[in-house]
Amino acid sequence: MKPILQFKGPYGDNQASFMPDFIHFEPLEKRSKIYEWEISQHVHSELFQMFIIRSGKGILVSGKNKIVIASPCVINVPASTMHGFSFDSNIKGDVLTFSDNYFESILKNNAQLYIKLNKLNQFVYINSIKSFDDFTDLIHKLKNEVLEDRVEKQFSLQSYFQLLFLKLYRKGYENEYVELNAPNKTLVHFRNFQNLVKQSLQSPLTIEQYARKLNITQMHLNRVCNTVVGESALKVVQGFIIIEAKKYLLNTSCSVSEIAYFLNFNDPAYFSRLFKKLVGVPPGEFRKS
Repeated sequence: MKPILQFKGPYGDNQASFMPDFIHFEPLEKRSKIYEWEISQHVHSELFQMFIIRSGKGILVSGKNKIVIASPCVINVPASTMHGFSFDSNIKGDVLTFSDNYFESILKNNAQLYIKLNKLNQFVYINSIKSFDDFTDLIHKLKNEVLEDRVEKQFSLQSYFQLLFLKLYRKGYENEYVELNAPNKTLVHFRNFQNLVKQSLQSPLTIEQYARKLNITQMHLNRVCNTVVGESALKVVQGFIIIEAKKYLLNTSCSVSEIAYFLNFNDPAYFSRLFKKLVGVPPGEFRKS
C-alpha cells in the first residue's frame, strides 16, 4: 500500500495533542500561503476541520474527485477523510479544527446530525448571504470564547458548536450543498476500525478480533493503520485508550487505579507506565497540569 500523507495536527504539523477537546482557529490564507496555495491530499485521523470561505476561488480534491469551491461556503472535512486544495492567492476565510472526539461528544444524542455532517460536504451560500453572515457571526463568537477565559467556558463552547452544527444541518436541507463521495478502501477500513475501537473501549478486543469483525486479516489491518497513520493497529488502540484516560483524569475525581480498572487494565502500574510513555508525564502529573 502506498503511504497516505497524514498529519496529527493541522496541515504540516505532526505534533499530536491527544486532547479530547482540542480546538484551533487560524486564517485560511496563513497556512496556505506557506505552501504556495497548494495543499496536497492528506488525512487527519483524529481531527475534524471546517473551512469557512468568505471569498476567492479554489478546487477541493478528494481522491479522483474534484469540485470547484463556490464562495461564500463552508466545507466540512471529517476525520480520516482524504482531501487537498488548490487555492487562488486571493482566497479569504478561516479554518476551524477540533478533535473528532469532541465532534462526537457534541452530537452523541443526535444521530441524524452526526450522520449528515460526518461527510465531506460543501455548503454553498451564494443565494443566501444573510445566512452566511449569521454563520460567520457565530464563528466569531466561538473564536472569542476559545481565546478568552470565562466562567463556564466549556458549556458555552458546546452550545456554540451545537448551533453551528444545527445551522449546517438545516442548510443541507435547502439543497445548496455538494457531498463529495470519495471511497478509498484503506480509509474505509481505517474509519471502521476507529469506530470499533471507540465502541469497545470498556471491553477491548484483540487486534485479531478487530480484524475479523472488519473481514480482513490481522496483517491487512496493520498494513491499513501503517498506511494511514504510520502506526500499528495496537498503537491506534492505545491512542484511543489514552484519550479516554485523559477524559477521566480531567473531568472526574477517580483515582488513577480506578481509571485503570475502568479501561480494563488489571495492573494500574502498567497503565501508568503506558500513559507516561505515550503522553510524556504520569497520569497524576497530567491531572495537575
